[in-house]
Amino acid sequence: MPLSPTIGSALIFIWGFSLAVPFYLPSSMFALKQGGKEASATISDSFDIVGFGLLVFFNGRVARVLSKAGSFTSMSRRRYTWLSVFKLMTGMSIAAAVTLFGAVWLEETRSESS
Repeated sequence: MPLSPTIGSALIFIWGFSLAVPFYLPSSMFALKQGGKEASATISDSFDIVGFGLLVFFNGRVARVLSKAGSFTSMSRRRYTWLSVFKLMTGMSIAAAVTLFGAVWLEETRSESS
């Protein structure tokens, strides 16, 4: 599915802009609730370590795509090379949304039963 550069840029902006709230707020609220003043930074740092560890694998995938795209002379073929990155980002976003909603639901049911 070929996209124009303008549409592709707009979609990346929307994706990045919508990522901030679900990335920062739930994990920060969880860390504050579970760790309190004494251990919330440790919990938050643990989330960051896992996230940056996963980012290493993602960056490796993007680097392979970039090296593959550089070997193509045609711009139309270069566009399809990024399709695997967008599929990976979409799958990761869906998995993050499902786990976030699951965690919020689980926390809500636990607080109602207490």
